[in-house]
Amino acid sequence: MKNLIVRFLRDESGEDLIEYGLLCAFVAAVATAVIIADPLGIRSSLINAYMRAKTALDNS
Repeated sequence: MKNLIVRFLRDESGEDLIEYGLLCAFVAAVATAVIIADPLGIRSSLINAYMRAKTALDNS
């Protein structure tokens, strides 16, 4: 049992997955904060793009 615990504590095979998961969570949090704060007018640009696409589909 002691050997199993020591082997578990020394195992580093899942480190990369944890790091990529944390990086993904950080990018998602920053993207969400930027969209909510809208310092660059992203919201209005997205609304305008959606409306142009909708108009183009309605006219076709």
